Amino acid sequence: MKTDITESNETIAAKKIKVATQSMYAAVIITVIKILASYFSGSLGVLSEVFNSGIDIFVCLVTILSIKYSSRPPDKDHNYGHEKIENFSALFQVLVLFITSAYIIYEAINRLFINKDHEVKVSVWIILALLISMAIDLYRARALKKIANETKSSALEADALHFSVDIISSSVVIAGLLFTVTGISKIADTIAALIVTIIIIFLGYKLSRKSIDTLMDKVPEGLYEKIKYETLLIKGVEDIKSCRLRSSGPRMYADMVIFISRLVPFSKVHDIMDNVERKINEIIPNADIVIHSEPVETKNETINDKIRMIVNDFGLKCHDIFSHKIANEIYSELHIEIDSTNDLIKAHDMITEIEVRIKKEIEVISHLKIHIDEPSEILFDTKDITENSEEIISNVNRILNDNKNVISGSDIQVISTNGKMRVSLTCIFNYIHSLDEVHDMVTVLESRIYLELKDRYPKLANVIIHAEPSVK
Repeated sequence: MKTDITESNETIAAKKIKVATQSMYAAVIITVIKILASYFSGSLGVLSEVFNSGIDIFVCLVTILSIKYSSRPPDKDHNYGHEKIENFSALFQVLVLFITSAYIIYEAINRLFINKDHEVKVSVWIILALLISMAIDLYRARALKKIANETKSSALEADALHFSVDIISSSVVIAGLLFTVTGISKIADTIAALIVTIIIIFLGYKLSRKSIDTLMDKVPEGLYEKIKYETLLIKGVEDIKSCRLRSSGPRMYADMVIFISRLVPFSKVHDIMDNVERKINEIIPNADIVIHSEPVETKNETINDKIRMIVNDFGLKCHDIFSHKIANEIYSELHIEIDSTNDLIKAHDMITEIEVRIKKEIEVISHLKIHIDEPSEILFDTKDITENSEEIISNVNRILNDNKNVISGSDIQVISTNGKMRVSLTCIFNYIHSLDEVHDMVTVLESRIYLELKDRYPKLANVIIHAEPSVK
């Protein structure tokens, strides 16, 4: 995957350098043409074009160098790459344009108020030279603009602007020359030069603002709001803590921290972040995205959810959490599994600490009872003693037969684990009963079997019944 990205960058750089080099050759040809036209005409407008085109050669060299440098891959000193050098190149071009404009303004003032008798010579060849220059500028401006849009190159965009200005300025200069030679106005050529200068300053200002905005990591208008809006629509995203966007050359970088409910499993959190990343990539193609999630308590959490989270904070597990309300008081009961010690005092101290924390953070709980339980996930070595437990099985069947809610019982198994006995069986109940009803029946039945057998078999630890519905 990394190789494909490198090859793509190299291809883009080669394309940018090729069009910039062609532009430089065109600048050389145009500059020579305009030097000749300026020499034979003495026109300030044409002279301004000479400066403009002559500087283009130097600017093209700067552009080529900046593109070569910007195409370097990211390194330990420049983690986001080197693309922003093109913005500096664009600013340099604007600076050169402003310096040129200042000289033309100076010369225009001189001709308007001091050296008023300056003669301008115009011929068909001079007009033709400017028209040829305009045709070449039009071709290379389009070529540069196309590649600039494809690669989002600030340097090439500056070049394209440069040559678009050249077309406009050449048109104004031709108009000034025609007004001068026809005798309509003796200062038309100088006015044309000033108009060109104003155009250059205006367009240069716009380009400089754009380059500065990029260097200052200004976010495109409306993009920040759109990304936040679309992200909050994704299921599982509770809120956005921070969202930062920046660009470097053609690539946009997005860093985001989102809030996800602390009850969501880690695997699901990853899926939610993938959904956010896909959505941002739809809005900003080829974006480099880094998303971090933080767990957050939500208003949808129940009392039992909050209890479970507190117990988990202590590195422990719990089960059979039951919260209920009597009058205006809330009672909560739960089983907490202790696996770090077999010492009753230490285990009790741990439970006491958890109890204090639960009552402190969940103030609505009036009464709390915690049952200390053994770990549920330890794989015990057990022995099946079903064949030697005829009396136990007989008593279980007797109790089942006495219970009118049980249609039939089967799969009675008795096992021995660490000196303790456990009884498990399957019972079929009428399908017309609800889940809550069957749960209550199973709870009562488990308790009855346990209590009736416990006196005879002190090592009996628990009774587990698996409930199944009858066939309709």
